[in-house]
Amino acid sequence: MSDAATVTAPAAATEPAAPALSVVVSLGRDDTDVTGTYAAYKAVLAPLGSLEFVYVLDGPQPASRAALRTLRQAGEPVEILAFARPFGKAAALTVGLRQCRGETVLTLPAVPEIAAADLPRFVRGVQAGEADMLVAHRMLEGKPLAPKLEWALRLLVQSPFHDVRSEVRAMRAQVAQELTFYGNQDRFLPLIASAHGFAVKELDVHVPAGSVARLHQLRTDPSLFLDVVTLFFLLKFMRKPFRFFGGVGFGILGVGGLATAWLVFVRLVFGTPLADRPALILSSLMVVLGIQVIAVGLIGEIIAFAFAREIKDYKIDRVVD
Repeated sequence: MSDAATVTAPAAATEPAAPALSVVVSLGRDDTDVTGTYAAYKAVLAPLGSLEFVYVLDGPQPASRAALRTLRQAGEPVEILAFARPFGKAAALTVGLRQCRGETVLTLPAVPEIAAADLPRFVRGVQAGEADMLVAHRMLEGKPLAPKLEWALRLLVQSPFHDVRSEVRAMRAQVAQELTFYGNQDRFLPLIASAHGFAVKELDVHVPAGSVARLHQLRTDPSLFLDVVTLFFLLKFMRKPFRFFGGVGFGILGVGGLATAWLVFVRLVFGTPLADRPALILSSLMVVLGIQVIAVGLIGEIIAFAFAREIKDYKIDRVVD
């Protein structure tokens, strides 16, 4: 079997009318109460208009797949996409968003993070033009759930958000189709959308004290901070890599050059021997390293220029006649 996703789609000859709302749910584990969660989500979202649920199974999940097939055979608006092996939540979310046909898209977790009764607020807000994307800001007794991560994001990328890892996000279809992310970048979807020029806002919601999802989200993964550094570089220097590598390279080159010049000066003027001093080797290595870092920055600029036409990191809000 190939690693591509398999899709369970309608067998009708004609394309059905596009729904008003597409709901994307990615499943990473096979022990989720799919049927119960689906019923809870549909109960509060059905009054908003026609629906479609797009479930993406990240790897073999026979129990979840069987439950979803049962729902589909019962006439529920469910589409099933399944990966042959796990590819990660970002890949699952990307495939799910590309499959959506609704004018408004809502991404939801497999295990509810907030009360289902709060979900219509997000959909209505996007449909009313309040923002291009609305994200849940989960609060527990008036406090954010991940203060350390949010502090790092504010420090590095000037993040205005308080809960970027929330999986409850409502967005316009254009946002869902234009966003590009990979790896673990699905955790920072509001930041990526904001960097592309979309209007992103948060809505405060309260998390039940005994929520399983809340306990799961409170765990801080050390790799998150590596992802934050990666995001910082991509948002700040993807179009202009030489500003980063050039600044670092010239700094190292300057320090190494000054140190080498000083050592040569004291050798020529004061006759200080350098044969037994490692400082000359260190300063020379710094000069070489600085030149290499600068060269990497220049190569990055060449690559960015070559692919500039294919990289769209902006959004046209409107055309004024």
